[in-house]
Parts: sequence; structure tokens; C-alpha cells
Amino acid sequence: MESLMDAAGPLGLVLLALVDSTSIGTLVIPVILLVVGRGGALRVAGRTLLYLAVIGVFYLLLGIVLLAGLLPLLGSVAHLLAAPQVMLVLAVAGVLLVIWSFRLDPKAIARRGGDPEAAARRWTSRARRASGRPSLLIGLALTAGVIEAASMIPYLAAMGILADMEVGLASGSLLLLGYCVVMVLPAALLCGVRALLGGRADALLDRVHEWAVKNAAGSLSWVVGIIGVLIALNTVGPALAWLTGGASS
Repeated sequence: MESLMDAAGPLGLVLLALVDSTSIGTLVIPVILLVVGRGGALRVAGRTLLYLAVIGVFYLLLGIVLLAGLLPLLGSVAHLLAAPQVMLVLAVAGVLLVIWSFRLDPKAIARRGGDPEAAARRWTSRARRASGRPSLLIGLALTAGVIEAASMIPYLAAMGILADMEVGLASGSLLLLGYCVVMVLPAALLCGVRALLGGRADALLDRVHEWAVKNAAGSLSWVVGIIGVLIALNTVGPALAWLTGGASS
């Protein structure tokens, strides 16, 4: 889908990385570690950077593995993906993603009796328990990476963009490295704030944490909807042409 690359491309990767930087694993947990960590400001910031390094490397390695499998797969089925029947399936999938995004909206979840911030609060409790021990922080980062990986729609969309850009594995890995750096950069900057300001950063970190908990509940809805719209817009033309007899199978 060449038009998808044109619509997203490198800029799309940066935007997706920024969205990923506000997730529970990359912002909510690090801010909690900065708030509840014991010891000097440098020690707290250092432990939080350890957590960020582990989760960043985890996603980098995961992305390289996914890209290594995705590139040859797409190369072998590229002609099938261009078929109008496949475009129709993708267009329907895009519409379904848009519909699903409304169900993921925090207000919709609340109306169904759910708690859209429950996951963020559970991770907050885990972060508090792990804040004082580096070994627990490493385990927390790996656990957050494994659990969140399946629901990190922006990261999976980034894999699709990289594959659509037809980059090789080496170039794709470098782009993934940049993606992961951007993904952990906001929390890393907050580590710098904690190291420089110490306890004077508490008020700022509390506000960031409150914002991150609320944003984590709603960002997935927006991302799913945007990806659904992009897929639908890039496939609905060939799909309609085939359905109306404007293209042959």
C-alpha cells in the first residue's frame, strides 16, 4: 500500500513513537518510580533510567524480530496484497477498527460499568513495590513490555509502516532504534528534572502522573481510530472499483 507510506512514512513513525511514549509502561510507571523512589534524587533518577533502558531494549529487540519476519513475508505476498479482494477485506477491517475505537473510549467503558483507569492503578501499585530494588525494576520492565506488547497498537502500526517503506533489516533496525529512543525520551527527560530539582519536582511529577493515567486510558481509542481511518482511506477506492466492476480480479 504505497499511499500508506506516503501518508505516514518517517513523520508517522515519530508521531506513533510519541503516542507510545505516553503509555503505562513508558510514562505512568516511570513517573511513579520518580515519585515514590527512596534515596537521593540522583539515585532515584538512575533507577528509573535503568527501567527505561530495559523496556527500551526489550521493544527494540522485539521490533527487530518482528521486522525480520515481516519483510520477507510481505515480499512473498506483495502481489496478493494488491488484489482488490484483499483491499475490500482491509477496508472492512479499517471500518471495524474505527467502530472498535469508540468502544475503547474511556467514557464508553465507564457507561458499560467498567473502570478505564483500573489498569494504570494496578501498574502503579506494582511500580511502588519494585521502586527500591534494581532487580525488581528489571523484572517490572520486562513484565510491562510483555504484557503491553500485544496492546501497543502504535508500535505494531510502526512495524507496518517500516515494512511498507521497503527498508532492509539493517536500515529498519536503525529506524527502530530511533523509534525506541523517542518512545522513552519524555520519561528520561523527567528523570533529568528529578535529578536536577530533587523534591522540588514533586508537584510537577504528580501532575504528569495524573495526566498520564487519564491519557493512557484514552490514547488507545484515538490511535485505533486513526489507524482504522488510514487503512480505510487507502483501500476503499480499489475495493469499490472492484465491487462496481471498475477493476477486474
